[in-house]
Amino acid sequence: MKLNIRSLVLIPAFLGLFAGVALADDAAGKPGPAPNRQQWCADNPQKCQEMKTRMQEKCAQDPKRCEEIKARMAERKAKCDANPEECQKQREQMNAHRAEMRAKCEANPEECKKRREEMREHREKCRENPDSCKHPGRDMAPAGKPST
Repeated sequence: MKLNIRSLVLIPAFLGLFAGVALADDAAGKPGPAPNRQQWCADNPQKCQEMKTRMQEKCAQDPKRCEEIKARMAERKAKCDANPEECQKQREQMNAHRAEMRAKCEANPEECKKRREEMREHREKCRENPDSCKHPGRDMAPAGKPST
């Protein structure tokens, strides 16, 4: 699969946003949920409530999308329960990618600011016209064939 810059930004952004809560990695000392979400919420009640409120608002705005995301998270959890080694490998790869992106942003903050703004504009366009943002094969399945 040929990855473009948009894919490299979108994939981690969506995974981080939606899977971060359910499939939290070892985020000791980092903001966000730790491996034990209940413990993290007990330690950070205000941030926990903010995250819950933000998710509720997003789900109220687009319940269908929220249900799709919940279904994907449940599917991902089932796959991880069946093959924890593969999920651990993917988490490590994602953590390495985040560290790489963080280092690039620290080295060139203006470029990151520009990319974030481009992504915001892209998301806004997608909200206005969702069909224009659907890409065949994005889910790693060949174009025109459903993923299993």
